[in-house]
Amino acid sequence: MTKSHVLFARRRFSKYRDWAGSTVTIEPNLDVQASTRRLVSQALDAVISYADRAAIVGARASQYFAANRRLNLAATDIGRNSAADQMLAFIVESSHDAIISKDLNGLVTSWNRGAERLLGYAADEIVGQPITILIPPDRRKEDEDVFKRLLRGESVEPYETVRRRKNGKEVDVLVTASPIRNAEGRIIGVSKIVHDITELKRARDQQALLLGEMKHRVNNLVTVLEALGRGAIPKGETALETFFTTFMGRIRTLLSAGEMVFSSSTRRADLGETATATLRPFVEAQAERIRIRGPALLLTEKTIAGLALAFHELATNALKYGALAAADGKIDLSWTVEQSLVTIVWKEQVGYRLSVPEKRGFGTRLIKAAVSAEPNGRSEIRFEPDGLSCVFEFTLSP
Repeated sequence: MTKSHVLFARRRFSKYRDWAGSTVTIEPNLDVQASTRRLVSQALDAVISYADRAAIVGARASQYFAANRRLNLAATDIGRNSAADQMLAFIVESSHDAIISKDLNGLVTSWNRGAERLLGYAADEIVGQPITILIPPDRRKEDEDVFKRLLRGESVEPYETVRRRKNGKEVDVLVTASPIRNAEGRIIGVSKIVHDITELKRARDQQALLLGEMKHRVNNLVTVLEALGRGAIPKGETALETFFTTFMGRIRTLLSAGEMVFSSSTRRADLGETATATLRPFVEAQAERIRIRGPALLLTEKTIAGLALAFHELATNALKYGALAAADGKIDLSWTVEQSLVTIVWKEQVGYRLSVPEKRGFGTRLIKAAVSAEPNGRSEIRFEPDGLSCVFEFTLSP
């Protein structure tokens, strides 16, 4: 290689150096072939270095575009969240119910138009003020207890209470309270939805008044019928007197079951309360002789009436021949609910086997028919070595 060739190569690779950012050196005193190999090697290094840089630049570009996409998505989410927040604000502001929030110090932090209509304060009058100005003194402990339960992470069912308006008058309300949490999940306040139940309570009080009046009139009518019936029984007719007493007992049992159903807003009655009311007259002086246990179970009027009559018949028979006729006899009434299957067990402990009646009377038919109209309903009377037992089974309707 001549000097001109070397100069050409130097100029050529000098240009390459400027382009690729690498260095090419030529030592004129070295062997030409060695110099050529060095030039080629350095040129290749420069090309590889450029490729590496191009890859890095490409990777950075890819990262940039990915970051840009994330920014765009974040901006979209922010827009969506902003729209959702705005919609939520519209819902709160236009709600007919009062929606109020307070911080951990008990100061009002938000107040919608529903609150202004219900309680009389404008937002600029109440925000920043203690929430207690809305709560009558005799209800403040109730509010403190609810607040403490929410701070402990407990759920609080909606509850009826009273709030005080700006004009000093009190209003009956239903309050739904829930905690307010920040992004880290820490409770920073409490929100409450306050619903005016003035009309509901007025209607409920009116209903209770009418039911009380109806109960009073029905009881008076039954008393008159009983007096007329007993007066019509000839003297010495023990069988008729026994029959009439049993008959009136059944009538009063049905009336008692009906009262419990009609006093409930759901038109259902609790099985435990029904059993207690039905059996109370039989053991008023010795309540410990009848044990009643089982989970809360609301049943329809028809089912409650059938079971109340059955319990009455079983207790009447126990008073005559069974556990309540024995000095130390006891009755255990229990029930369970498993996957909608209700099992009720009446178990008498007498200490000896009762004789099986030769024929079935009307009372036995009542017991058998107690749950016969229910899905999978059946009743079974058993005369066991230590006393009588009766099992009722049926499936709860949806």
